[in-house]
Amino acid sequence: MPGVDRVKLTMVTDNHVDMLLADLPNVTRTGLAHHFDPKTQCVLGENGIALHVEVSWGRYTYRALFDTGMSANVLLHNLSTLHLAANELDHVVLSHGHPDHYGGLQGLLDAREAPLPISVHPDAFAPRYLRLASGQVAPYFNYGLTKESVTSRGGMLVEHTQPLEIGPGLIATGPIPRETDFEVPPTDLSAPNALLHVREGKVEADVVPDDQALVIQLGDGIIVLAGCSHAGIINTINYAKRITGVERVIGAFGGFHLGFPGSPKAKTEKTIQALKDLDVEVIAPSHCTGMEAIMDIARAIPGRFLLNVTGSAVSLQAGPTLAVDLDAEAREGATRK
Repeated sequence: MPGVDRVKLTMVTDNHVDMLLADLPNVTRTGLAHHFDPKTQCVLGENGIALHVEVSWGRYTYRALFDTGMSANVLLHNLSTLHLAANELDHVVLSHGHPDHYGGLQGLLDAREAPLPISVHPDAFAPRYLRLASGQVAPYFNYGLTKESVTSRGGMLVEHTQPLEIGPGLIATGPIPRETDFEVPPTDLSAPNALLHVREGKVEADVVPDDQALVIQLGDGIIVLAGCSHAGIINTINYAKRITGVERVIGAFGGFHLGFPGSPKAKTEKTIQALKDLDVEVIAPSHCTGMEAIMDIARAIPGRFLLNVTGSAVSLQAGPTLAVDLDAEAREGATRK
């Protein structure tokens, strides 16, 4: 599949908002001007993720949304604030069936005037439970995601269990093989912090079999967007390379799932080393990566790390050079808003 010429990635929803961040070459932020100017709105943060993807080739443009955050209120507010139109979307990809990834979908569909294809794995609709070490239980927490709730609002479900080309240069991966030894999902139903899945009438450890990523082929490289990386961010990147046949990894954006309760520090350390070995050019962890792991990655790989919070927009061009200049000199030279 040929790659596109240009990509713009806008973080519509993420856990964090930081109005003090400076612009960088190829990176713009919603900053202090939005915070203090009464004519503008500020973006809102919440525990969730939604990435707006705009790809261009020649005079053509195609727009997709990867996940829809936790709530429609925040999603629609931020789309408006960032001047992104719900009606201009061509496709939505749901990474998996957890509410911090599908929560804004119904409101998004209600706000549109035309039907919209939704890429999703069939297992996203199976009932899920969460049991914490404290004894708290969240029963059937994904009850809001049903096929009827999507199709009745104009969502056209595209259920798939293999890689699917959803647009020019865009591939929804489908299920991701679990091969990296330090990213093996927990399967113990009695674990202190356990995700549970009810499938075909049986209670199983929820290894999130519906977890998928969105891969963008930009020129001679790929960009990997991960919702929560339940399959592991390294497994995800390796699979993206395999299905595209492309070795160069321009960027990895999204949740790396290093902040889940009980996740060992060693997993973060091994992930950092693997990201170095894969020579990922832009590393932009967010959402469920967890603040501690995000800071560890920033310290370990400063020249490749991008703090990608709500309202950040990253513009990338096809070409042989590093996608974004993130070294210390670029940071010092950036102009604050």
